[in-house]
Amino acid sequence: MSEFDFEVTRAGAIARIDLNRPEEGNALTRAMMIRLAALLRELGNSPEVNVVAIAGRGPQFCRGRDGRGESRAGMTPYEVRVKMMGAVLDSYQALWDVPVPVVALVHGDALGFGAALAVGCDITLAASHARFAFPEIEHDIPPTMAMCAALGKIQAKALTYLIYSAEQIDAPQAVTLGLASKVLPRETFAADADAFLAKLAGRPRLVLETIKRYQAKAAHLTPDMASEYAGTLMALVRS
Repeated sequence: MSEFDFEVTRAGAIARIDLNRPEEGNALTRAMMIRLAALLRELGNSPEVNVVAIAGRGPQFCRGRDGRGESRAGMTPYEVRVKMMGAVLDSYQALWDVPVPVVALVHGDALGFGAALAVGCDITLAASHARFAFPEIEHDIPPTMAMCAALGKIQAKALTYLIYSAEQIDAPQAVTLGLASKVLPRETFAADADAFLAKLAGRPRLVLETIKRYQAKAAHLTPDMASEYAGTLMALVRS
């Protein structure tokens, strides 16, 4: 299926969304973000899907947001929040709303919104040559929305430095700081990523859902409540 600059494919229990604007570095417009959020929820809610993967065509994973042609002229602050910022924030929310793991396949550079999209996924596989950065401050933009996607995943001190410095980091550094989960060799990235997806998709959906649900909720609980919640979920699944 191809529409709105995405390629969506299904292979067994794996659903894959490819950003398909290689000539634009897979930069996403607001319309694309809205469609991406809808696709994530649609695929994630399919009982036949155990894993959703996000990848990109061409040399880059995603170089950021494409805001060409956008104008805030005549908008109230509320309208700017809803119409301009809403699409970005909802795409992050959709990653959290998908009940099964969402895996980013970062085969090339992930910058700005691309870095936020990558870190917002549950698992991020990065090719050894990929680079990550939040360059918004260089354009006099405080990237609070990108920071929202990274909270709880990137170490606080590291996130502060990355945001203020706009420095590009390599894949091994990204894993160390929490932007990525694992580095895979550039030469075998596609095959290694496919093997990981196949193994993950072979797990029962209920088990995958339970893990994601617990991780999302338990971080906000006191230790005794987190323990009680863990036992309750296990009891429900095992019964």
